[in-house]
Amino acid sequence: MLRGPMNRNGTLHALLSTARVANIPSVVSNVWVGVVLGVIHDLTGESDFPWAGAGWLALAGVLLYIGGNFFNDWMDRAWDASHRPERALPRGLFPPALYLGLAVCLTGAGTGLAWAGHARSGMVAGGIVFFIVIYTVWHKRTPWAVIPMGLCRALLPVMGFVAFYPYVNDVWPIALALLFYIAGLSLSARYEAMAEPPKWVGWTGRGLLLGAAVLAAYSNKEMYVSQFWGVVCTLPYLAWTDCCLRFWGNPVPKLVSRLLAGIPLVEWMVLLPLAVMAFQNPGAAPQFFALACFLVPPLAFVSALLLQRVAPAT
Repeated sequence: MLRGPMNRNGTLHALLSTARVANIPSVVSNVWVGVVLGVIHDLTGESDFPWAGAGWLALAGVLLYIGGNFFNDWMDRAWDASHRPERALPRGLFPPALYLGLAVCLTGAGTGLAWAGHARSGMVAGGIVFFIVIYTVWHKRTPWAVIPMGLCRALLPVMGFVAFYPYVNDVWPIALALLFYIAGLSLSARYEAMAEPPKWVGWTGRGLLLGAAVLAAYSNKEMYVSQFWGVVCTLPYLAWTDCCLRFWGNPVPKLVSRLLAGIPLVEWMVLLPLAVMAFQNPGAAPQFFALACFLVPPLAFVSALLLQRVAPAT
């Protein structure tokens, strides 16, 4: 049995659980797809990819995400005392003021980093903070809170995109796909958790998950990806989602954790065809850029699954 700070009763494990560290790789993947789509308009074999800018924007997204989680746990501390007493604040491991202070500092730092990338990214980061607050305040009161929660994810690629391109014409399909995925994930979890759920809940949840693939395919069409590769590259996402719903429906936390790990596969439906095209046309973009497009989402997916062994994703 583990002893010391990484014991599941220790403070470090409690902080990692609050931060939802297992979901951080998917946040990086969310921002990465936006950066790629933003810079691809001017990217040629002779161009330098803005790696530093991409890294700072990814860090901004991570800080916003972690800060939102600390704010969420601070807001839910009374509810958790009755329903989730194993969490850090009900156990008295930390003072509530510490969580609130961390939430303010982290979201402020994330917004500042995004603003340093570009004023447009800073404004999108401000929108993410706004939806974090809306979701945190309302998520225990109404299932419709899944919409602002999904928007927090959907705006991450937009934040990365607008740092390099002033319009959202190429990023909105993948942003909307993420919104659909988060909404479908939440509805599927509610469906599995209910003893006698309304049929529309299950069908709607699954329809939203399928809709994410349709939106990704539409995004590929807009990027002039061949129809063949656009369809083939949806298969990893569809296979994983089907496995989650078919084999890991119970217990509900396991279903949610597996679907959360699958978030980077949403981005891979867009980035994998771009990588294939770049490999087929070496002069179109630097090969290391194509390799990064190919590797970042699956590495984020595997990392998320591994990190779930360290701390829970939900």
